Amino acid sequence: MRLGNLKKHALALYWLFSFFYWEILAHAGMYEQFQGSFRFALGLSGVLALVLALLVGLLPAKLIFPANLVLALAATVLYGSQMVYCFIFCTPYSVSQMGLGAGAVSQFYREMLGTMAENWFWIAALLLPLVILTFLIGVHGMQRPSRGAYWVMLVLVAAMVPGIWLDICRGGTQMFSDHYFFTSRKSTTMQTMERFGVPMTFVLEFTRPESGDSGISAPVAIPLEEEPAVPEETEEPPVYNVLPIDFETLNAETDNEKLIALNDYFSQVPGTKQNAYTGMLRDYNLIFICAESFSPAAVDPQYTPTLYKLTHEGFVFENYYNTFPNTTTDGEYTLTQGLYPDRTKDKYSSSMMASASNDLPFALGNFFERELGVKCWGYHNNVGSYYRRDLSHPNMGYEMKFNRDGMTFSGYWPTSDLEMMEQSVDDYIQQPQFHAYYMTFSGHYQYNPKDNGVVRKHYNELSHSPWNQMTQKGYIACHMELDLALEYLLNRLEEAGVADRTAIVMASDHTPYGLKQELYFDMTGQEADFFSWYKSNLVFWVGGMEEPVVVKEYCSTADVLPTILNLWGFSYDSRMYPGTDVFSDGVHAAVLIDHSFLTDKVWFNSNTGEIRYQVPQEEVPEEYIANMNQLIASRFEFSAEILRNNYYQHVFGQ
Repeated sequence: MRLGNLKKHALALYWLFSFFYWEILAHAGMYEQFQGSFRFALGLSGVLALVLALLVGLLPAKLIFPANLVLALAATVLYGSQMVYCFIFCTPYSVSQMGLGAGAVSQFYREMLGTMAENWFWIAALLLPLVILTFLIGVHGMQRPSRGAYWVMLVLVAAMVPGIWLDICRGGTQMFSDHYFFTSRKSTTMQTMERFGVPMTFVLEFTRPESGDSGISAPVAIPLEEEPAVPEETEEPPVYNVLPIDFETLNAETDNEKLIALNDYFSQVPGTKQNAYTGMLRDYNLIFICAESFSPAAVDPQYTPTLYKLTHEGFVFENYYNTFPNTTTDGEYTLTQGLYPDRTKDKYSSSMMASASNDLPFALGNFFERELGVKCWGYHNNVGSYYRRDLSHPNMGYEMKFNRDGMTFSGYWPTSDLEMMEQSVDDYIQQPQFHAYYMTFSGHYQYNPKDNGVVRKHYNELSHSPWNQMTQKGYIACHMELDLALEYLLNRLEEAGVADRTAIVMASDHTPYGLKQELYFDMTGQEADFFSWYKSNLVFWVGGMEEPVVVKEYCSTADVLPTILNLWGFSYDSRMYPGTDVFSDGVHAAVLIDHSFLTDKVWFNSNTGEIRYQVPQEEVPEEYIANMNQLIASRFEFSAEILRNNYYQHVFGQ
């Protein structure tokens, strides 16, 4: 092709090359593998490239180069920011977070700069299309497309769009099909971007409504398990953890369709039965801890002996999984309120923040105060304005203290969990019965001595540790501070003579995203695997328990609160929690944020459709996976609608 003709096609060729290049590079960096569905991302990127070439080609000749430069810069920033965010948080950011760039930079600039330095090659590679545009096309020029070139591009776009759509629909429209991920607002940004690419994900998130039909008009009608046998007449009838609620009267009092849908759903759910563990810990004190980035990699008999002790005594959970790969505020919300977050909200306008203006009778602090008359204390060693915990946590029933608001800390970042414990225990330990909540901070990424003061404090103690990588040592160093805090707490409980009637429950907010997965699996000895990344520890230490009780049921973040409520014998309604008391007769499953799940029968990966049978396949009911998917989807939906519609106020009229 002669140079003159090449210049006429250069606009389309440049954008086709650029978007194919950016997509391949971003996909390799963020996902490290290419699934067959990546063809959708390439095809849709090709459509976008041709559309841009058509639009830019309409401009006057003198504006073509500057317009291309601005668009190329914007695309480079978009792809680069997604990659950096994914390198930090193990997932791309959604369109709802785009307007929060300044806030994200101010809060996470250390992580951002450190991640860019560690991954400089990827950042530099993203600049190649800009280099081509500036030094090649900028020098030799780029002509407007000829009329013939316009027609070629129009024909290609007209052919590609229906072709790609038919390919997407080819696998059906069922849940977790390619069609589902393309059309459903319930698909995660990670799932959409892996299949359809960075630009199309943003187009989809812009055009999808933030909320739609509740999807909770009816509960799962087909039982997931066989119906229990009818008890003999001599047996006591079962007692359920439900409240006497007249849903028909509630429906008559409102014309809100969402509230009516919730009422209809809960009226058809049986709830879970009380059991031998109901009320077992009624007179116990409770220390409840949401631990920043805690995981099995933090547990070591030599370097974190208290964590080792707490994870091996009391109730020992063999199959506990963390629902969340990132986002502290969502993990803390589910742990403390027992509801899945509204996934249309981002971390800076979170479900936790939205709950500050709702009635929260089912929050743990409000239970202790209402039913036991116990004053409840809460502590966090970051500032209270961060995620607006100063608004949400008092609404859960806690008298809160934060950094610079009731507590002061040494000058390093992140602040010390040990110092938080030292400044808090005296508030409650002399009370006849107490409940205290902690959100820790010392475990925060980054895990290097330069950026993390807690790592610097303990790093030299790890000179003879079995870990070679700085990040591994840094992660352990952070949790050595948490270990010291827990050691101090146990010692104070012993000195006060209340250790034998106190329980400590601790779970993490999310997976340790600042620790690369290959390093994490090296520390835990686990096989590198999608499900293993979410496997975690649930500490449920009970003072005075002589022998540990092993809990084999599969469970996750949302199951913690109903389990606590049952053990303390609180009057709660199990129908309104998406999680399940682990000692009950309900459906036991570890549920991940992307709706993947693990049970004693099946492990299901919603991203790939992979099914791992834990029992012979013929023993699993034919509709088991479909029923589980429907059940989990309904629980995510009713959780979101409870928050959006202040449902507890409607039911209980607080």
